[in-house]
Amino acid sequence: MAERMESPLRREQIAEAALTIVVERGIGAVTVRRVADAVGISAAALYRHYKNKGDILAAVLEEHHEIHLADVRRAKAECHTPLATLEHLYRSIMQLVARYRALPVVFLSDVLWFEEKRLLDLKLAHHKFMRETLMELFVQGQEQGEIRTDIRAEELFVHFLGLIAMPALMCARNPEEVDIPRQIAASWELFIHAIKV
Repeated sequence: MAERMESPLRREQIAEAALTIVVERGIGAVTVRRVADAVGISAAALYRHYKNKGDILAAVLEEHHEIHLADVRRAKAECHTPLATLEHLYRSIMQLVARYRALPVVFLSDVLWFEEKRLLDLKLAHHKFMRETLMELFVQGQEQGEIRTDIRAEELFVHFLGLIAMPALMCARNPEEVDIPRQIAASWELFIHAIKV
């Protein structure tokens, strides 16, 4: 049973169930019993691995980070320029936004910022990794003459986050608010024209 519970598919199901509860009922409604019911397992089976809402939300953040790490590895392996890598990462991050649309609710919650320090630690570690990865790509792009140098990499990074954050916030509770595929195309087109040499 433990192997099945810890499988990537099961962790993914647990993350999706928890985030669905966040969207439909709020972060306070995330309980072991509700997540277990949504996944189709007994609360006792889930409780052996996740004792409370904090454990479940930590698993959600860890799942999100693992997916992002895999996307970064894939982008760096498949893309041959910093701009191509940035585009790959942007598109994969936006797919995560569409798939895990409740994450902004978790990221901005009092549970993360004030009640569960380990959740804040996980979020900040993920943000640090993302910042370092993207900053490296912006600097490389500037050094290679792909990206304009009159704007610092730090500001390019913040602007890049804006391409993600606003659509994510808008569709966190209402997915019809943003046509994600169209927004991805439009935002990337605007961004690339703004930063490309």
